[in-house]
Amino acid sequence: MNKLELYEGGFPLATETLDFLQGQSHMAATLTALGGSDTYILSGVATQGGNVTDGMIVYKGEILPFTGGAIQTQVTITEVKQQVTYQVDDDGDGLGDNKSAYVRRAAKFGNDGVETFSFSELKPFIQGVANQMFETFFKDVRLPYVGAIEDIPVGWELCEILSGHFPVVYDPSNPDYNLIGKTGGADSRVLTQAQMPTHNHSGTTTTAGSHSHSGNTTTNGNHSHTSSVSNSGAHSHSGNTTSSGYHSHSYKDSYFIEAYSPVQDQFSSYSSENVGSNFHGSGDSDRDNSRIWYRNRRTVGDGSHTHYFNISNSGAHSHSVNIVTNGGHNHSLNINNDGNHSHSFTTGQKGNSQAFDNRPRYKVIALIKYVGLDPVS
Repeated sequence: MNKLELYEGGFPLATETLDFLQGQSHMAATLTALGGSDTYILSGVATQGGNVTDGMIVYKGEILPFTGGAIQTQVTITEVKQQVTYQVDDDGDGLGDNKSAYVRRAAKFGNDGVETFSFSELKPFIQGVANQMFETFFKDVRLPYVGAIEDIPVGWELCEILSGHFPVVYDPSNPDYNLIGKTGGADSRVLTQAQMPTHNHSGTTTTAGSHSHSGNTTTNGNHSHTSSVSNSGAHSHSGNTTSSGYHSHSYKDSYFIEAYSPVQDQFSSYSSENVGSNFHGSGDSDRDNSRIWYRNRRTVGDGSHTHYFNISNSGAHSHSVNIVTNGGHNHSLNINNDGNHSHSFTTGQKGNSQAFDNRPRYKVIALIKYVGLDPVS
């Protein structure tokens, strides 16, 4: 860092010295760029009610004192020049020339100075520094924000680039994520059949015991059925005859034998059968008898009755059966099962193909971006 060392004993004040001092002043003025702009409040200039305090400002890179007072909309730059007499006589009047040597500039409220600007252009130094830093380091950076929209900090605004989207990190190797700003996905979706896991539905119906199925067979014309009944050993058939009511049986009664028809009236109802010749009648002399005479009679029944019978077979045998029909008919059938069994089945179609929420659990936030600090109003 340059410095000027002064000692007692008559330091020679020369133009070189003055140039050195002015250079140092210019170097100090370059520090004003740290404020982030060429016009800002360096210190003071604080608003207190309707007034503003004194302070120091930077205007277009120049450090100036600020005289405060009642707030006004405009600030003016005043300039006061002080002349000194030089030892040169450029104008030839025999006297030293007067030239401006000291120029004193300051800022205050008003519009009567050499320059005027809006008070709103003045920003605090730290705001200017922050503005420069954010513009340097936060360019195109989006930050999450969870406060109220109306409370977004000064210098920031909503960023709509990600509105309604979940962020994903840039990946140049993934075609879905290899371009910043690329979008994809959906809030909800309906699975296609190809996207469903491979699966099936199976099951059985179960019964707790034997059961049967009833039905009938149908034919459109004449037909017959042939079959045989086989038995592997001796067997018999039992049964009974049934009568539906009162009945009687015929029989022959009052037999006698004679060669001719009796002429008595009491024998007029007799019938006869030829049995040959030379049958003896009563007495050994009656030898020409050739017919048996009898009377037809009927028994008297007491009511409905049955007769039991048993048909026995001493060995294995079978019966052939042929059923013939003269026209279309059907047969009722009953299929019996002596034990438990089951039936396989396929389930019916289920589901309504409704869309499902394709998102993870979420919470809405805002993204904000830096756009610069507004001037102090």
